[in-house]
Amino acid sequence: MFTRSKSVISSPTPICSFRQENHSNTLGKAFTLIELLVVIAIIAILAAMLLPALTRAKLKAKSATCLSNQKQLATAWIMYASDSQDRIVNFDTALNGTGDIPWRYQVPTTAMVFAPGTSLQDKEMQTLQEGYKEGALYQYAPNVNVLHCPADARAGYPVVFNPSTPPGTYAYGSYSGAGGMNGLTYAPDSPLVKQSMVTHPSDRFLWVEENDPRGENQSSWAMHDGTAPGFADAGLVDSVAAWHGGTSTFSWADGHSESHKWIDQPTLTYALSADPAKYFNSSLVPTVAQSPTDIYFLAKSFATQKNP
Repeated sequence: MFTRSKSVISSPTPICSFRQENHSNTLGKAFTLIELLVVIAIIAILAAMLLPALTRAKLKAKSATCLSNQKQLATAWIMYASDSQDRIVNFDTALNGTGDIPWRYQVPTTAMVFAPGTSLQDKEMQTLQEGYKEGALYQYAPNVNVLHCPADARAGYPVVFNPSTPPGTYAYGSYSGAGGMNGLTYAPDSPLVKQSMVTHPSDRFLWVEENDPRGENQSSWAMHDGTAPGFADAGLVDSVAAWHGGTSTFSWADGHSESHKWIDQPTLTYALSADPAKYFNSSLVPTVAQSPTDIYFLAKSFATQKNP
């Protein structure tokens, strides 16, 4: 008698069950809305942490370029005096009363010829560069870009010729020579004309960054330097700049360059102002009572025959 073995055949998984399991696994691998929002929040936090650092790094890079420009100009100033029987280069931007060639010409002696299609900004830049090439210092610092600080905000202004048109006028040249160094001063101040007359070279600046919203910085940088030692009667005439996070760069008669941070808020407000009227309205110019620390620094460091 034969005994038939029974095969146990497992029932196939229902199709509907397989689909449900596969669908469940797919959902488990996807981002939920909460997870997506968390990732976005983390990215936003990282960006908020990194962007200020990148901004500071960019600002430092521009400041380094500016300091290099100032250093080159200071070195050229010393070399010029050495080759000119101790005479200081003319810090005006035109021939002075004694016929000294300026460190750069505001208006080149050679007529400018521009390529077709040259923009107004490039025409202005090329004109200033040509004026520097014709000036007395080009042979000692043969780099036309030495005139320009990459942080100078005026390079982003439009080229306009109406002084009342805000926010100012395009400008390429960022530095003005101190008027007390064979430039223009205000009576009773008298400028120095020989390098040997500068008895405190490490404390007397040569070039300063100037923010003239009317366009290119003209002539030399001037102020009422007042009377030592307190300089309580000192006062601003021209504006400084503050392109480097509240600081400005200076070059000095001993050949070094450095950054200086402005302390008084009225100085900083004036330095950053893009109002073309700020040179015409004395109420906009900070007084020594409003900016005692900054004006003292400028007056003490501004060389004249009274303050060599």
